[in-house]
Amino acid sequence: MRTARALVALVLALASGCARHAVAATPTPQLTVAPLLFAAPKAPAWNAADLRRLRARLSGPLGWSALATAGIAIVDSQGRPLFVRREHAAATPASTFKLLVAVTALQTLGPDYRFETRLEATDVPHNGTLDGDLYLVGTGDPSLTSDVLRGGVGVLARAGLTDITGGIVADGSLFGGREVNPAWDPDDLQYDYAAGTSALSLDEGTVEFHLVPASAGAPTRIEVRPPSDAVTVLGGVMTGYSTTLSIDRAPDRNEFTFAGDVAVDAEQSFYRPVIDQPHYAAGVALSMLRARDIEVEGGSHTGVAPAGATVLWQHESAPLRTLLGHMLFESDNHYAEQLLRAVGAHAGAVGTEHSGALVERAVFEQLGAPTDGLRVVDGSGLAPTDRVAPIDLATLLARANLVSTGNVLFHDLPRVGIEGTVSRHDVTTALGRARAKSGHINDVDALAGYVDTRHHGRVAFAILVNGPAADDDPVYDGMDATLDILAGS
Repeated sequence: MRTARALVALVLALASGCARHAVAATPTPQLTVAPLLFAAPKAPAWNAADLRRLRARLSGPLGWSALATAGIAIVDSQGRPLFVRREHAAATPASTFKLLVAVTALQTLGPDYRFETRLEATDVPHNGTLDGDLYLVGTGDPSLTSDVLRGGVGVLARAGLTDITGGIVADGSLFGGREVNPAWDPDDLQYDYAAGTSALSLDEGTVEFHLVPASAGAPTRIEVRPPSDAVTVLGGVMTGYSTTLSIDRAPDRNEFTFAGDVAVDAEQSFYRPVIDQPHYAAGVALSMLRARDIEVEGGSHTGVAPAGATVLWQHESAPLRTLLGHMLFESDNHYAEQLLRAVGAHAGAVGTEHSGALVERAVFEQLGAPTDGLRVVDGSGLAPTDRVAPIDLATLLARANLVSTGNVLFHDLPRVGIEGTVSRHDVTTALGRARAKSGHINDVDALAGYVDTRHHGRVAFAILVNGPAADDDPVYDGMDATLDILAGS
């Protein structure tokens, strides 16, 4: 009896359209997007008197502090301007830029799209032995965790796999280009929020270092999670009475040097970005296989899985609508960067920032939104050289709300003054009526989203403040007062 058949927990023939993309010159993506609804909801009328009152009331808070020179666009449900100032001036958007990739992903992938991660082979195992390589194939899932991968390895082990005559080969070839965007501030690169991008990325591109202090004066134990030979730890940490710790990664390898102290009873974890993520994932998978007493004779490396391979295990992410909710609530840079490359790959190109940017521009055009000064450097808004005009962003939001996926975007945004990164806003009339995405990097304070007004339906807005005064309290106060005025209109 061929017991190897029990190993195939989920045997699926690869669809003919799922050929791998080699990293090569980026072709022009072919875009297919959902059309505008033929019966878009009619915007409640704003008559001349309504507009005069609205503009008079908004001129107060939007004249405070740096808001007096900010780029501002407030538009009705069809994208028609209600209040604008410097609306065509391209500005740095910070994390409000994530709205572009959210709209684009909904339009091109669809709200129910799920990313797949697979373990594949050219044959099924026989009598516990897999002849040849085991391929770990990623398609850009931003939410893939090492626990999920460990579960996949467990499926193989429970089905009786004991030996792989080849190696574990990680395939991240669906995406190309550099993992880390060169436009990002080098000072950010040591932190988890600036992890790189890969079609095969574990734990949002990071490794966890769990520190377990001992008694004062004794060494602190450093645990690498997940355990992996792909990560090297140098130096050490002592247990003291305060935490003064440094963790430095070598520029070209996953070698981390520790120095300093951790306070007694201050057991804690630190997360650091890894580089060469497919290679890292292969090393993690190898450690997991060995931990389940599965011998891998060929070690770990990267490569491209052959077309027509048999799927031994497959994991699907949560649907896109759920991923976007996380991205927008938490302002998750890694999710945004993964999605930008994913929409480029979905359009038929290698997934890069460039191919994703082409799809974003195509969605602007398809929705009838302007692109004055639009410059797409990344997906997250972490790059200070990203640019968008307020009228571009506000119009995009308004027009996106008229298509079939518009309600998904609206409900994926956090409620201002209640949750997510906009919870600290102090609104009254707008509480429960405004949903938005905030944006903050050096000298940038931005807010964009929707307000459900009392008498005139839903409006979209974008307020982009650039300059040294962007972080002043009057900017926040003016934004909040603006949302309250809109909500009560």
